[in-house]
Parts: sequence; C-alpha cells; structure tokens
Amino acid sequence: MQKASHGFFILIPLAFMLWGCNSQIVFEKSQKIAAEGWQMNDVITFEKEINDTTSLYDVFLNVRNNNEYPYSNLYVFFHTIFPDGSHYQDTIEMILADRQGKWTGEGFGKIKSNSFHFRKDVWFPVEGEFTFTIQHAMREEYLKGITDIGMRIERK
Repeated sequence: MQKASHGFFILIPLAFMLWGCNSQIVFEKSQKIAAEGWQMNDVITFEKEINDTTSLYDVFLNVRNNNEYPYSNLYVFFHTIFPDGSHYQDTIEMILADRQGKWTGEGFGKIKSNSFHFRKDVWFPVEGEFTFTIQHAMREEYLKGITDIGMRIERK
C-alpha cells in the first residue's frame, strides 16, 4: 500500500509537467485601462514576432470589466498590421452581459473576465513582427468600466 502512494505522488508532478509542455499559447498580454476610462483615441498595441508560417492559430480577445460599464456589449476595431506594412481591420462585437443584464464573464466580486474566440484557423503568411491594435468603437469619449484589454494567440 505504501509503494502505491509513493507512485501516486510521483505521477502528480509528472502530469503537471506534461500538461504545461502541451500549452499551445504562443502569445498572451493585457494592458490596463486608465481609471478615468478608455479614451476613444487610445489605441491598445501588441507586437508579436511570428516565425512559424505553417501552423494555424486561433486569436482571442480578453476583456475585464466592472459594474461601472454601462452596456451589455463592446464594439472594438481590431487591426492586424503585417511586417510589410499592409493591414487588415475587423470590427468585433463582444457580448458582456445577457438579456437580463447579468455579466457573462468569470470572476467573483465586481470585476468579470471574458475571453472571446474571434478568429479561428488564422494563418500568418510571412515571418516577421506583426502589430495588433485594439480601439473601442462605442461613441463615448471616455468609456468607463473596462479595466483591461488583452489578446491571446494559440497554435492549433
């Protein structure tokens, strides 16, 4: 019986090591939004060097909001700027609350976190540094209640 328990305790760390090695996240960053709100002209910028042009990726936007956020959704402009300077723009709607006004994100207390899987099977056609920008499109000069904006890229 004692040998079996030792084996169990050896398998637990091994399982965590293997799970960590299988992580497909190649990029994940967030940026805090100023306490007075997300100004319409404030552009959140992330840069990522892409060297693998053969894999497919999924792209996620991460949003944290608090109870001061006055809407059930959030529209943003998402720009991808390629290493050669060409660019592509998406307009994305993210639902932050259900029809009854209950926040959809995870978390306890006043802050909720959402992750939106908005691009699937993305292929980066060239190697180099890609720039991603996010700007809110909500017609408010200062958008209150959004505390953090981030993005994540996962290899498939």
